[in-house]
Amino acid sequence: MCLHETPAGYERRDYCASCLPVVGAEVIATWRTRRPPPAPKKGPSFDPAAIFRFFQRLEEADGPGQVQLRFVLALLLWRKKILRLERSVAGGAREQWEFSERGSDATHRVVRPDLADDELERLSGQLEMLLAGAPLELEAVATEQEEQADDRRLADES
Repeated sequence: MCLHETPAGYERRDYCASCLPVVGAEVIATWRTRRPPPAPKKGPSFDPAAIFRFFQRLEEADGPGQVQLRFVLALLLWRKKILRLERSVAGGAREQWEFSERGSDATHRVVRPDLADDELERLSGQLEMLLAGAPLELEAVATEQEEQADDRRLADES
């Protein structure tokens, strides 16, 4: 690298080692530097195929924790453009969202749960776990949510 004095002011010019200019009157300073090798690129923060398989396994789940987790998974897959939201279906006791798979004719209906603020915080934490790449741990989380929901139901009935 060289610092040149020009009529417009000072100008830095970068050269490779074999292309250095002859040091002349217009060159004020020269220096060398090494560029570190680029850092290896990170892979995806989570495995979309594993998340989608887990989403499919929860299709028949009817426990409140599992329904909520499936809803969060659907939102994550929608955000990552693996699923596409087709429509909202008002039927039965709860609203359902119908998603289609990209590149396929398969559709999935996901119950949209009514969520309180504390439940939203808990699901946000689960979403952070998903983004951190911990999909296998979510089965334990879903079971734990079921137990917490059962405990809340018993407390409400008392």
